Amino acid sequence: MIFVTADTHGETERFDDKQLKKLKKGDTLFILGDFGFMWSDSEREKKALAKLAKKPYTILFIDGLGDSFEVLAKYPETEYCGAKAREIAKDKIYYIKRGEIAEIEGRKLLCFGGNDIYDPDIVESFDDPTSADFENCSANLEKSSDSVDYILTHIPSGKINRFINLDSYATSETMDFFDLVAKDVEYKKWYFGCLHLDKYISPKVQAVYTDVLPLWEEEKKGFFSKMKK
Repeated sequence: MIFVTADTHGETERFDDKQLKKLKKGDTLFILGDFGFMWSDSEREKKALAKLAKKPYTILFIDGLGDSFEVLAKYPETEYCGAKAREIAKDKIYYIKRGEIAEIEGRKLLCFGGNDIYDPDIVESFDDPTSADFENCSANLEKSSDSVDYILTHIPSGKINRFINLDSYATSETMDFFDLVAKDVEYKKWYFGCLHLDKYISPKVQAVYTDVLPLWEEEKKGFFSKMKK
């Protein structure tokens, strides 16, 4: 089974949560950005990663503002379930690159990290999503006939961000790109982190923070159809 949570921010105590104690060997925990253990490459972080690698389940993550590309680049490139990735701990922890589609347990997961939401209080990041990331995502979606089962991102689409924050003037190339993805791609549900919010938004969209959600719980209940949005 695959579970999603978000924004662990390098806090090992998050992995002691009773919700995670139910995960077993063969399960996957997918963290929707701001994993937080790939920031300074310190001994503390390395010890924490070694501890996480002992968990019975596999950990996958996408990047957010709390993840350093400089640190990620020190880990070997690989492929994980059809997606370009970096191997943080063999068979246990992987970073999934932007715009990649991983096929796990028979489901296609579009994965896209990064955060370029403009905020005057945040120093500009050099790791913002780029046109190459968008092109990679579009190419992979074309190969997949513009159809995936789930979309996993760090930030929401622009439309969803404006719905949640009615007074928001946030701008972002990535949010604009996600608006196009939401319009043109067939998917069952979109999960995102970033906003530090656990909120059911619609049958197709959910914000995740500290909750640990089974990825296709609603699918089991028959809530989804194959109709294109």
